[in-house]
This record gives sequence, C-alpha cells and structure tokens, in this order.
Amino acid sequence: MKKHVSVSAALLFLTLLVEVIGVTGIIMALPLIGEEFGLDSVELGAIVSAYFLGYAIFTIPGGAFADKVGSKRIIAIGLLLWAIFTSLTGFVNGFLTLFIVRVLLGIIQAPLSPAILKAVAERTPAKIRTTTNAFVLSADPFGSAITPLIVAPLIVMLGWHNTSILLGVLGLLIAPIIWFLLPRPLPPEVANPVAEAVPENVANTATQQPGMKLTDVLRNRQIWMLTMIMSGISIVATGFLTWVPTYLTTEKHLDLTQTGFAASLPLFAAMVANLTGGWLFDRYLANRFHQMVIPSLLLSSLFLILMITSGSVLQFVLYEAAALAFLSMTNQPVMGLAMRIIPANVLGLGSGMLLTGIKAASIITPVAMGAIIAHISFEASFVFLLMGLLLSIAATFGVRIKPAAQSDSMLAESKLPPGV
Repeated sequence: MKKHVSVSAALLFLTLLVEVIGVTGIIMALPLIGEEFGLDSVELGAIVSAYFLGYAIFTIPGGAFADKVGSKRIIAIGLLLWAIFTSLTGFVNGFLTLFIVRVLLGIIQAPLSPAILKAVAERTPAKIRTTTNAFVLSADPFGSAITPLIVAPLIVMLGWHNTSILLGVLGLLIAPIIWFLLPRPLPPEVANPVAEAVPENVANTATQQPGMKLTDVLRNRQIWMLTMIMSGISIVATGFLTWVPTYLTTEKHLDLTQTGFAASLPLFAAMVANLTGGWLFDRYLANRFHQMVIPSLLLSSLFLILMITSGSVLQFVLYEAAALAFLSMTNQPVMGLAMRIIPANVLGLGSGMLLTGIKAASIITPVAMGAIIAHISFEASFVFLLMGLLLSIAATFGVRIKPAAQSDSMLAESKLPPGV
C-alpha cells in the first residue's frame, strides 16, 4: 500500500506542478505584455483574473462531474485540453484574444483541482490523508516558486509567446503518463476506516453520509466558514503572486532574472510551511484547529504590515516570505478539516465549493489591486491584502467543532435532515 500511495501522490504532484507553471508563467511576462499591447495596470490585472473567472464559474459543476465520471479520466483528459489552450496563449494578438483564451483555460482546468483532491482521498488512508494532501498541494507554492526561475530565462531567450507554446507541450507529455500509470483507488474500507477517518471530536461524516447532495453541501454552515477562510487566504496569496514581480521590476528596477529570484524566495517558504502545516495537523493538532489557524493568521498580518512599511528590497522579500509562510501554515488544516467532514461520494463537489471561493477571491484581487496601483500606489494595493487576512480570521471564529457527544456531526450545524 505504501508504494501505491507514494506513486499516486507523486503523479498527482507532477500534474499540479505542470499546471501551476503553465498558468502562473504569464505573470512573469505581464510587463512585456503591457508594453506589446499597450495595456494599463487594470487591464493587466484583468488578464490574470480572466483565468480565475472561468475557473470559478465551472469548479462546482466540474467537481460534481468528477464525482460522476471518475477522477482519473477528468485529470488525464483535462490535462490534455489544458495543454492545448496553454499553447494557444502563444498565438494571441491583443487584449481581447488573450482574455478569452485565459477564460477558456480556466474553464478547462476547473474540474482538475477537485478531481485531484478526490484522487488523493480515493488513494490514501484517512490517517495520512492530510499529510499526503499537503504534499500534493505543495506543488502549487513550489510551482509558483520555481516558475520565475524557469520561465523568466525562457522569456528572455524565446519571448513570452514561444514560452507559452513550450509550456503547453510539457502538459501534452504528462497527460498519457497519468492515464497509464496513476494507480487504482484503494478499497473504501481501506481508504475510510471508521476509526481513523476523523479526529476524535468530529464524527465520521465521510463514511456515515453516503446520500449527501448538492443542496446539503450548499447549506452547510461549516463548509461556508471554511470557504470564507480559504477565500481570505487566496486574496493574500493571489496578490503576492500577481503583483510582486511587477512591483520589483517597475518600482525597484530589478531586471527580469533578478525579479525571478526575488519572487521565488517567499514562495519556497510557503511550500515548506504548507507541508509543515499538513504534518502538524495530522500528527498533533487535528483537535486544535483554532489554536493553530488563528495565531498563524495573526502573525501573517504582522509580517504583511512590516512588508508594506519596509525600506529595502531585502526587507520587503524577507517580510513577504514570513507573511506567506504563516499564511500557508493554515492551508492544510482548513482543507484537511473539510476533507474529514465532506462525505466521500460528494468530495469532488464539496471541494469544488471551497475552490470556487478561492478562485472568486482570485478574480477580484488582481483587478482591485490594479485599480489601486493606477490611482494611488503599489504600497496602498498591498494594504488591500489585509482585508483578506481579516476575513479569514473572522471566519475562523465561525468554525464550530462540537464534541461528538453533543452533536452527531459537524454537519448538524447546518440543520441537515436526520442521517445526512
């Protein structure tokens, strides 16, 4: 079984890594795209938001589709289509065509993330699921971290059009590997044994609620609170990812390669913190959700304020790294708790709801920050990110974990009918 889990996790990590590099690579090219097409900061923000727009609209339907069709098919076929549209990015000739291709790219990728989460749940025993999920999802910060190091030199050598085509070809190579080599799901009794599926103060909804439906997910208070936490986290992470490279290039006058290195350090810190958060939650803090998440969010807020008021590039990057690290410590506790309370038969749908909240925040953030940059300053746009942290902190207080003796499950918070 250990080999089964390891191979599954490695292939799912690779899938997400390729997607992240392809999607975020265009961020390194934003200054060049602005010059080529004559775009202002709001229009550049809209290009980034376009992807998240398509993603957010289709994530919940995509998650439901993954539940019905199967995670492996969704991942392999979706990765193939994603590769095609990533390559098409290299053939655009203006703002409108680039915007449309980015929206379509988001629509195509929308089912992939819930399918990956579902694939982890199907191929991992519950007792190590949060740690495994943390490893797979660490491909996101890791991919974001190495993208500047890989893509910036490629853009310098090949131009951003050809770089987009090359990244699409990489996806074409990975898709058949997933189709032929991703292991089968574990038997349900192995993946979700009743005794191990949830922390002791949360009832085993993953195995007790086989009939949960879309309406049950949508009216569940706990899932809404977790979605709001992830939305706030996404505001901060998207803001850093989208505008810090441009800030370093245009305001601090670093060249593209220097910007790539400076932008990578905080993202590597985020990757390590993401893994650490998943491990701590699985090993020691599964019953201490608030004690782990709230201090991490408060420390992230502190370092964000220090980043905004910093006077040098080095200080800015170090404070950004600390802010992102503490922010990333909260990712896996939130996702891990969600995966423990959402029944397996609707895990794609339930995780799709969380991901929709994340991407909705990602739609707003690049454009909102672009408008603030255009009318005020970069520093003022970073203040906007504090709103995301405040949202996450407030929503964390709204998560109620009741002892099993007081409630059959956390789902009872939403007044679900008996047995759901």
